[in-house]
Amino acid sequence: MACSVKLRHEHDGHVMRPGDVAELQQRLVRVGLDWCVVGGWGVDALLRTPTRDHKDLDVLLPLTHLERILTLLAAEGFRLAYVWPESLNIPGGHPLIGAPMPSAFVVEHVDEREVDVHVYDDQESAVAPLWDTHRTLHPKDLTAAGEIDGVAVRCMTASMQLECHGGYELPPAHAADVLLLQRLVQPTQ
Repeated sequence: MACSVKLRHEHDGHVMRPGDVAELQQRLVRVGLDWCVVGGWGVDALLRTPTRDHKDLDVLLPLTHLERILTLLAAEGFRLAYVWPESLNIPGGHPLIGAPMPSAFVVEHVDEREVDVHVYDDQESAVAPLWDTHRTLHPKDLTAAGEIDGVAVRCMTASMQLECHGGYELPPAHAADVLLLQRLVQPTQ
């Protein structure tokens, strides 16, 4: 989840496999859509290898792609699981998430894989988070190149992911992610 505190269970046995993420990414690209992978999968993408199991895929989603990606996710069997407390209302509606549309939410597949979505407005010189956050994002923060299961993905930079892992008590998996990110930001000489 994007620069937010995850309060739900960390992992309960259901996983989002690398192939699941790669397949979703390829479907997006085929129809000209994009999102920015963050969180645990964002770390793995930067390292270009899985480091642990992930129940969900955390993404930052540009507002301009929201409705089309929701349609794609609905067709894949996802449904709204819950809305994050930091969510703000976005005008309009979509059958998958209702009206007004939330800006921070989780959709869940029938097999219990989850996609955790935070929507942003991609402006020419800024990235405007559409959820309640004190973090400032810049376009360059969302331009790192990563790879999941051999498929290229756009992800958040390691330095910004480190910043997003601050301000809350880190569960063990997030603490491990921080160590990996620190190595990416300050490689050993």
